[in-house]
Amino acid sequence: MVNFAKKLKNRKKEIIIDPIKIYESLDRQTTKVGPLRKAQIQVLKEWFEKRLRDKDIILKLNTGAGKTLIGLLILESKLHQRIIQKEQSYGIEVFLCNNNNLVMQTIEQAKLFGINAVTINTNNEIPSEVINGEKILITSVQKFFNGKSIFEHTDSPEIDTIIIDDAHTSAELIKQSCTLTITKEENAQLYTDLFYLVSDGLQSQGEGTFEDLKNNITSDDSAFLPVPYWTWIDKVQKITQLIASRANLSTELKFVWPILENSLSWCNCIVSANSIEITSLKYPIDFYTKFTNANQRVFMSATTASDAVLINDLGVSESAIKHPLIYPDEKWSGEKMVIIPSLISADFTRGSMVHLFGSQKPKHFGITIIVPGYYRSHDWKKYGALVGESNILQDALKKFSNNDFQSPLVLVNRYDGIDLPDDETRILILDSLPNSTSLFDKYIDDVIPDGSEVILRKAQKIEQGMGRSVRADTDYSAILFIGSDLVRFIRNPKFQQYFSKQTLTQIKIGIDISKDAKSEYEESKLDTSGNNEMKPLIELIGQSLKRDEDWKEFYKEQMGEINYSQKPSQNVSLIVNKNKIMELAIDPTSNIEKFTETVQEFIDEFCPTAEEKGWYLQLLAHVTYKYSKSKARNYQVAAYKRNHKLLLPDNLNPVKRIEPLIAQKRLENIINQVKTYKTFENLQNTVNEITSNLSFGTERKKFEKSMDELGKILGFETDRPDENYKKGPDNLWSVKDDLYFIIEDKSEVLESRDKIYKEETGQMNNSTAWFEENYPGIRYRALMVIPTKYPDSAGGFNSDVRIIRSHSLKLLKKNFINFTREFRTLDFSSLSADQVSKFVVIHKLEVDKFIDNYSEKYYR
Repeated sequence: MVNFAKKLKNRKKEIIIDPIKIYESLDRQTTKVGPLRKAQIQVLKEWFEKRLRDKDIILKLNTGAGKTLIGLLILESKLHQRIIQKEQSYGIEVFLCNNNNLVMQTIEQAKLFGINAVTINTNNEIPSEVINGEKILITSVQKFFNGKSIFEHTDSPEIDTIIIDDAHTSAELIKQSCTLTITKEENAQLYTDLFYLVSDGLQSQGEGTFEDLKNNITSDDSAFLPVPYWTWIDKVQKITQLIASRANLSTELKFVWPILENSLSWCNCIVSANSIEITSLKYPIDFYTKFTNANQRVFMSATTASDAVLINDLGVSESAIKHPLIYPDEKWSGEKMVIIPSLISADFTRGSMVHLFGSQKPKHFGITIIVPGYYRSHDWKKYGALVGESNILQDALKKFSNNDFQSPLVLVNRYDGIDLPDDETRILILDSLPNSTSLFDKYIDDVIPDGSEVILRKAQKIEQGMGRSVRADTDYSAILFIGSDLVRFIRNPKFQQYFSKQTLTQIKIGIDISKDAKSEYEESKLDTSGNNEMKPLIELIGQSLKRDEDWKEFYKEQMGEINYSQKPSQNVSLIVNKNKIMELAIDPTSNIEKFTETVQEFIDEFCPTAEEKGWYLQLLAHVTYKYSKSKARNYQVAAYKRNHKLLLPDNLNPVKRIEPLIAQKRLENIINQVKTYKTFENLQNTVNEITSNLSFGTERKKFEKSMDELGKILGFETDRPDENYKKGPDNLWSVKDDLYFIIEDKSEVLESRDKIYKEETGQMNNSTAWFEENYPGIRYRALMVIPTKYPDSAGGFNSDVRIIRSHSLKLLKKNFINFTREFRTLDFSSLSADQVSKFVVIHKLEVDKFIDNYSEKYYR
């Protein structure tokens, strides 16, 4: 063997620390990887020359621009720097991925570039080559962030640099690591013990929902109740004992309990029929000391993502958010033809789109649908689409990657983490507005649905969903928005400010071309030669898929006009200041007077609505409770008065009666309500959303809200006693001067159900009793919305109750739609009571005929 070492003129080998030069020196597999791209060079140069010592860095590049390689080169540079400065304790270099599959992919990618990388060994230990500074460690977010993390052992090494790939998805995973979820499936006895321990507090926040949870009538997490903080804190010692007794015996507990065991008083607790969720007021990211103390933390993010939420979620610095590491010449990536079918025609409803695309049998490309929950997947499945449930999802994705497109694929709440580029998805459909997944996030959505951070996170999910099908500069797809709630959201000027400039431009292009297609649709209706009403929509999609040159040029022209010099508002100041008060909230050493002052200042500056003011007053009450119960109650009363969806204080009777309705006032109400929509298109979108939600299988909150909105458009005075006062019926309508409708909604009951359960008849009896107590001597009709009219023999109604079953509900929706269509050509500013009165009669919506038209007697 030739000894080349002897032949070297200079035996001393230079150690390179410049990441660009490192790449040039690597033993790369050059047939598979080429030189660095311009964007990669620029970003690495900026990092090495100016950002080397920054604590936090947000690395933002378009999807497919090579962020992973940049991250690996940063860590390789740090390894080399450690060799030069071996006297200093640099710590290890860590790259985190979202799951184990991505860990293995990233290790393989590192090998292609000639970068030495390993993962956690089979003994669940950090390899010695990593500790010795010889190799980069690549592992998963889940392995790093858990209550028994090997990185938090006393003898575990410090961290020099940690890089988190896909920071927003990682943040959600990290939040899950800090959330204690006790499921009935795995910990039935603990669930039951805790449920009954806090049952007095639960019942005070919603008697009807409490009965559903107690009797296991609801089978999912759509029905839930918050445990009042006063109940929680008063019983926290017993709660701690119960959980601690099971913590080491249960997989779902042992990896989270160490994080929360000493801070339960500063936690929220939400209870559903399936689980109990315990969440800290602020996610305790400081538990992970090696993460918080790392010399440098690099968070990789797509250019469309709003990074401000990472301040709360991961403790990222304000400076990093405001000054991301970017390629300044980078613009937009890929081509997205956004289409909004309902703007082309009122007939292109969500239902018609599900029928059209769900029944397709594509051969040459994939059709992918993203729905917010399983409740939105059933009709897709009925028409032939494959629902990607967890047990079959990987096989379905593998078929798509092998160009096997037998049917459309429905992804349930998978707005990130799944990439379907090129032919794997040429038509992407976002069906309905994204939902929250955790119980606490669902609670926030319920009590402050228009809160700034709530809207920001929804906009972020929509952007993430849009990114599933376009993963590179040369990629393209048609993206359809269906579902009236989603369409209303993306068209709301108040909400549009939360989208990135790229996404907002794409949405505006979509609105523009959808309206252009509308004129073609009108022309197609005049053509009686065949069934061609879908032609304008199909042709528009075809212009993307068939690579119409004019469309491509138009898209480039529009996207090229984006002004990137003006940074988009990310509500950074709001979230920075919120983060400060949340840090004070969980700090047991903080001064309560200072905390009170800080919260009041935050409310004054950042809370424009009564609902948000109430939310932060409730936080103030929660923190104050341990210091002064009387002050806490005063704050809670103030919070509740601003927002009736918040916790109802004990011994407070908040019922505000709705006044009787005279006939003429009903007509005035209809006119005034219609005027609030300003245009028929806005009215139509609302009506579509209402009628879509008024179907069996819909989540109860959405159903009840839509029933309330239906009543308002029909001119009635409405209330939601169970929502607002925690007692009484789901909906209450004042329909004429001497009559009220009491409505109990059972929207989640399966249409195959043959009996009304005893507990459900009991709820109706409680609702009528509530009405008689709060509206003494007033006449009422009781209505239950449920698929069956046969009460269980063990139960029964105490008064005459009418049943609204599926066929009656469909007839009511049909007549309601036709009623609102009468306003299509009218000037909303000059509506007359005579006109509206005729519409009410024509479409059979008179009060005196309502009961007979839309309900039936129950079978005794």
